Amino acid sequence: MNKKKKIEKSREILKKYTNEVTDLNDYNFLLDLFQNHADWKEKKGVGIDSISVIETKYKNKCFQINRIDGTSTDISFMNCINIKSKKKDIYNACRNAIRSEIVKFKKRNLVAGVSMCPFTGDILNFENVHIDHYDMTFNDMFNIWISNYNEDYLYSKIKKDNEIGVKFIDSKIVEDFKKFHNENTKLRMVSTFANLSILKKM
Repeated sequence: MNKKKKIEKSREILKKYTNEVTDLNDYNFLLDLFQNHADWKEKKGVGIDSISVIETKYKNKCFQINRIDGTSTDISFMNCINIKSKKKDIYNACRNAIRSEIVKFKKRNLVAGVSMCPFTGDILNFENVHIDHYDMTFNDMFNIWISNYNEDYLYSKIKKDNEIGVKFIDSKIVEDFKKFHNENTKLRMVSTFANLSILKKM
């Protein structure tokens, strides 16, 4: 979805609700979008309980994140769409850097028709399995790792590949991120529904 369509979709949802966002498709769209916010870690806090549409003191509508500890905060969808492209490209290069690790984990652990999602109880196969990062989310891990680097330097070490998207051209950076990834997070197999809905509320 391009920038224009994301803006249109966000505005449609704002008009649609006067309180909690209840449609699962709307909720998942917003949650995916909000994770692009520069202050997402702070906005998310201890975890998301729900998303609401509220009216500001200026009588405009905006989105509000309601956390599981009872606190809440407003969030601008435009700040999630107008993100810095450099950091986003670096983020995608890091995703590609561990693609082989994800594939290896899946091949090593998935027993199609036998493995079970710990959240939904669904039997997993190659079509419905997702690999989830836990203990430390991928976003949190990425933000810690990148804080040790100069973003301009990292950006100079990536290129766009027609087949896999953005990737690093420096193998030392790839290995460094892989090592940091493997030492600081754990992987688990979950169902598509669990990954796109249940876990995003946690």
